[in-house]
Amino acid sequence: MYLGHLTVLEISPGRAKITCFNEKRFLIFSRRISNSFGHSAAFSLNADTPYRVEFIGVDEEVGELLFSASQSIALQDSPPATEASLRKRVDDDVSNLLKALQSLGYYNAMIKTSINRTVVPFVITFTIDTGPIYPFASFEIRSVYEYDTPCPCEAIIEEDLDIYIGSPALPSDILNAEDTLLSLLEKSGYPLANIVKREVIACQLTHSVSVILHVDTGPLALFGETDVCGNKEILPIFFARKITWKYGTPYNPCQVQRTLNALELCGLFSTINITHDNNVQEDGTLPMHIVLREAKPRSIAFGVGYATDLGAGLNFEWEHRNMRHLGERLSLVTNFWQIRQEGFIKYVLPDCFCPRQDLIWTLEAEHEDVKAFREISYSFSGIFERQITDNLRISYGGMFTRLQNTHSNNNGEFNLIRAPLQIYWKTTDSLLDPTEGAIVHFKTTPSLQMRAPCFAYSTNILYASTYYPFDSEHRYVLAGKATLGSIWGANKHTIPPSERFYAGSDTLLRGYHYLTVSPLNERNKPIGGRSVMVYSLEMRMRVKDPFGLVLFYDVGNVYAESLPQINHKQLQSAGLGVRYHTPVGPIRLDIAFPFNPRLHLDKSFQVYFSIGQTF
Repeated sequence: MYLGHLTVLEISPGRAKITCFNEKRFLIFSRRISNSFGHSAAFSLNADTPYRVEFIGVDEEVGELLFSASQSIALQDSPPATEASLRKRVDDDVSNLLKALQSLGYYNAMIKTSINRTVVPFVITFTIDTGPIYPFASFEIRSVYEYDTPCPCEAIIEEDLDIYIGSPALPSDILNAEDTLLSLLEKSGYPLANIVKREVIACQLTHSVSVILHVDTGPLALFGETDVCGNKEILPIFFARKITWKYGTPYNPCQVQRTLNALELCGLFSTINITHDNNVQEDGTLPMHIVLREAKPRSIAFGVGYATDLGAGLNFEWEHRNMRHLGERLSLVTNFWQIRQEGFIKYVLPDCFCPRQDLIWTLEAEHEDVKAFREISYSFSGIFERQITDNLRISYGGMFTRLQNTHSNNNGEFNLIRAPLQIYWKTTDSLLDPTEGAIVHFKTTPSLQMRAPCFAYSTNILYASTYYPFDSEHRYVLAGKATLGSIWGANKHTIPPSERFYAGSDTLLRGYHYLTVSPLNERNKPIGGRSVMVYSLEMRMRVKDPFGLVLFYDVGNVYAESLPQINHKQLQSAGLGVRYHTPVGPIRLDIAFPFNPRLHLDKSFQVYFSIGQTF
């Protein structure tokens, strides 16, 4: 029978179990509680008389749970002054312990209590008979109202909710199943669905649990009119380009999330909230609301750093994110290191020609002085970057680059016309600190030398990385990365030296001198290669928040031929890293030791300091 929001689960002589319902939680109380206080005479306790608590009849895992749930233990430093107060504290604690046991599937647990006041400190003992763990016998979903559309609940089975008949009937699994059910209904176009009533029936004959969820799915909803509130400096057409849903199409929370992500990536808003009405209109549409607060559109940043391969460094950044009130971005970035100086101006036109496609104009200058070459370059490019799906992005366009190479085996000036193409696919959970998923990034850059003698070549490189967590909290993650590259076309001595492959950096074969891993000439000077193959393996451990440790191993080389040579000598290195995790990503400090140091080129170790994981 039902009493308001209460359902009687079992009635038997001397015992009653009752489920108390509210919006999202339920508790099961047992009235049958034995104790061994007896009828001893009342006694007084000194305010400073200590006591201790014992749990008998449970293993270590259950004991730890009871320890954390016990109020007798939580209040141990404040002992009561009278016998009645002590008894009340112990009696009140029994319900806490029963709830903790029920969270593990023990729905028929019994607890006996006793107190030994003949010793100091006094000993409070909870003797526990957990009984069997109750498994799921059935899990049923019932729709309480009929609508014009077919009921979507009929297509949902227990496994869709991570419920398995015969597995322990944990209250947390039931609550998680409710959340999953509502999420599945929302993805099917029923955002107004709710759980009307929950029945959890524990059968004492079969020692099992049956669950019935009574669901009001609500009507099938279509996206309705969308209003935007809070924009002052941004024109309405900007939001029309960012909203991914269309009026009259079935409601889909994935479209809402894509719109939220697109607005967040603009960097124009301090807060964004997307909601909908609680009722559909007569035509079945659901009005949508976007409420936001604009952030300051300009930012400026300075930074200093040091690395053993680059030396001391200084950087400066400036950005305006709302040019012409349409979210167009203008940015200026400069980086000055001892051996490399670079700067670029970038202008981004969002949603150019179609949604989720940006046109990026870039003017860039760079100077680099390394062992293999000295380079001065200027380039101008126009690149389309398009988000095909949530996981897939491509970019394509044109570029003109003017190179000047000196102190190399092919000095000269080069005027290059390029057509870069990139394909980027990822399923990782984070950009700067991924812990699961995979990334595949392919880049190809066909280049044509315009000045005589004319020649053409194509630089191709593939990065692939994967991440495997060993625990549910992702505190221990095994990460691996492969880098494969090849240059096709003109022979090696024709290709500009700065365009060839080199390894030896904080992301490519750590531990070796900066950009010196390549074929060497007779004077042990690197001359660059036409192919590269490097593998990296990292064991990432979050030892104590916010700190983490990383053990890593790198192996590979750069080769003279267009295809990597597996039988060629492979350079190896290993090292240890420290991570300080912040909300924007980890701060990284690595020390790497080369296993095959080359005479007059490599030191005994290299130190790297940066932001974000290595890959």
